[in-house]
Amino acid sequence: MQRGSWLVFVLALAGSGCASSLSGAVGELDAGRLPEADQRFRVLEPDFAGFSHRDRARYALYRGLTHLALGDAREADRWLGAVKRADDRDRAGLDAAERGRLLAAWRSLGHMPGE
Repeated sequence: MQRGSWLVFVLALAGSGCASSLSGAVGELDAGRLPEADQRFRVLEPDFAGFSHRDRARYALYRGLTHLALGDAREADRWLGAVKRADDRDRAGLDAAERGRLLAAWRSLGHMPGE
């Protein structure tokens, strides 16, 4: 394998590891395994700054949804507020279904969609 090809391969593996780790945490949340989801998100947090724009948006969304489901409104508001502000600036981070989940959670915290 040529050096340039090797670098692309390594970078692809690194990116897929982040996505699969994030998917695992989201899967725990979607399955209702809230303590496990919370733990997985905490393990991923040190790598947050290195995530892609999309993965940072998804991480913040699902981390906030996990806190909301656990009854921690303060932390839910912190994470969901961050992703809401980012989504208001640039809609490239979340897909339509994720944006719907964000707005529903935002309303459940007592905020209006435009806030």
